[in-house]
Formats: sequence, C-alpha cells, structure tokens
Amino acid sequence: MSLQFEESTYTVSRRTDSVLLLAKEFALLHFLYENRGKAFTRSQLLDRVWPLEYPVERTVDDHVYRLRKKLKPWDEVRLDTVRGYGYRITLQENRSALPDNPSMYDQDMREVIQGLFRKYHLFGQGKSLLTLMNQQEALGIQMDAYYRIYIHFIQGDLEWLITTGEITFEERLYWLLIFVHALVEPAEALRLYEMALHSSALSPEQQEELRILNIIEVYAEVGQYARAKKQLQETYRVIETDEMVNFQLPVGLAELYVELWGGSAEAVEAQIAMLRSGLKDAPYLREIGRFQIMEGLWLLRQGRDREAEPRLDDGLDVLKMTLNAPLCLNSSKQVLLFMVHHRIEGRLFKKYSQLYEDIAKMYGVPRYGSLIVDEVQQFLSRQSPNRNSSDLPLI
Repeated sequence: MSLQFEESTYTVSRRTDSVLLLAKEFALLHFLYENRGKAFTRSQLLDRVWPLEYPVERTVDDHVYRLRKKLKPWDEVRLDTVRGYGYRITLQENRSALPDNPSMYDQDMREVIQGLFRKYHLFGQGKSLLTLMNQQEALGIQMDAYYRIYIHFIQGDLEWLITTGEITFEERLYWLLIFVHALVEPAEALRLYEMALHSSALSPEQQEELRILNIIEVYAEVGQYARAKKQLQETYRVIETDEMVNFQLPVGLAELYVELWGGSAEAVEAQIAMLRSGLKDAPYLREIGRFQIMEGLWLLRQGRDREAEPRLDDGLDVLKMTLNAPLCLNSSKQVLLFMVHHRIEGRLFKKYSQLYEDIAKMYGVPRYGSLIVDEVQQFLSRQSPNRNSSDLPLI
C-alpha cells in the first residue's frame, strides 16, 4: 500500500481516506514514510524535522503519540518503537481486502512497466523507481525479484540487507559488497572483492560486473595503477565484444578516477574532455554527479582548493538527487580517501569528513556497518575454508 502527501494542506491520504495533520506531524510522518523500514533515533528525527529549532527529545515522542491516534483507523500503517533506539514506520498490505487488478495479468503491461524500471535504473532516477514501486497496487503491477532487492539497495536499507530472511545471504552478497567499499579501507575492500571473485557465491553476471568495473577503482586506491590500467583494457574489450553500451560512461569515469590517482596531467585532461563531450546531452544523473566530483578532485590535485569545493558540492548534490544511497556513500568516502592521499587537511577535510559521517549515520552505518563486513568475511571464508585470502592469485 502507499500514502499520498499534500504539502499545501498537510493532508495524508490512503486510498479514499484522508487525515489532516499539523505541520510538524506531517513533516515527521513524511520523513519516516520516505525512509520506511529504517529506524531513526530521536536525535536524528529532531535534526531532520526540526533543524532550525531547539526542541527536546520528548517532542518526538509527543508527535509520534498524536500520529498514532490520528492514524489508528489505518491498520496497515504502524509507527513502531525500536526499543533502545527510536522509531520507524512499517506498512503492511491487507491483500485479502483488495480486488485483483486485471492489468497484473496483462503481459504487454508487464513488459511496459519493466521497461520503465530499466529506464529509471539506467538514468539514475531513484525517486522515480521508488514512486513506481509505491504505486504497484494502483497500477496493477508486480516488480521483478531483481528490482525488489535493488530498491532496498539504493535506499541504503542496510538493516534489511543484512538481517532479512526473505532471501538468502548469497543472493544479497553482491549488493553488500558494493557497500563494503565505503565501510573499510581500500586494502580490505580489495581483499574481500578478490575472495568473492574466487568463490562460487556470485552469479556469472555479478562476477563479471565486479571484475570489469567495481574493482578497478579499488586498485587505484591501493596504488596499483598498472593493474588498474591493465584491467581497464580488458574491460573495454569485454564491453565492445558483448555490446554493453550502457557500460561506456561508467567505465570512462572509472578510467578518469584511475588517472586522477596515478596518471599524468595530460591523461587526466584528455579523459575529462572525452567525458565532458559524452555527458553534454546525456540524462544520466549518476554519471553527471560523479563527473563533477572527479572534476573537483582534479582541482584538488592541482592545489586549486577554492575552485574544487563548489564542484565537489555540486556533484554530491546531484548524487543526492538520485536517491542512490551506496553511490552517495561511496563517493563521499572517495573524496576523503583522495584528500588523505594528497595530504589535504584543515577546513576542507573536516567538512567532507563530517559529510561522510552524516551520510553514514543516515543509512545506519554505525549500527550495521561492522556487522555487514563481518558477515561478508565469514561467508566468503566458508566458501574457501582451506584457502587463505592473502594467498589468492592476482586477477
């Protein structure tokens, strides 16, 4: 089920029913709904809903109490207390009370909807994906299993990804590995990636994507520039042979990132020029945001900190628009890694350190980050019980 919010009147609707709320009740419910399934502390909710005010934590409890009373007739909507932590909203669907929607059985309709999912995914339109997901009931559609996992992934729902019993850990492994890059130091991320590539836990498609794309930037971060360049050559060969057109820009950005870490100024400038031309009329928010961040990193490398800051901020703002949690988290971590590598300290480093911490807290990294890393490590170790990860051959 889904809720509709009318900001001009502070009204929330469920099917044909509507409830009028006070301004802060509306803001609190809207925030929890946009992040449904995730728990937030009272302090986090105060920061989000009352950012320019100075209320006490009891304010959150009072508003939750009033919301529960007003939403009581809606059995499917629950404002749960997470003991010792805070609050979250959960939605349950009473399917027995709903009539079948005939469009659910129309193959043409299913193909059209899945095409929309693919396009929104390609363009990095996280908000559009979430909107379509939330309107499944009204539209009479069902999401493929891939997108059911992917939605949790882009929302940064770490709690679900590490604790759910709906799907096996093996099915979640690839998505957890993408988050690992932002949770540990590059050398540790590389070790886990290589363990995954030498296991049978990933599907062939996941193995290929991890090998030809995700791992390249980690090579650069650990100083293995030649290895990254060699893998890029192989990657370009694969995407040309398999006609993987949609990989061209992401791989181009990975190459720029590698050059920023270990390449010459001429190589960086040439790659920037190529990407700027390719992105000129492209609608891909993810790639545009990442490119702007890398332009900022290039300015940092040249010592042009004042010019770099607004470029980095613009890029991170664009990535926030995609509502793609792992991309925001990884990109903010990469800014920090680059600054450490180039010994950039002071105000800028403090600013982007705080930004990373804020994003990490938003998605529950302090609570679930170490658990994710431990579970991934243990799972991959069980896949190769007689093999020490330090003895793994180079890929």
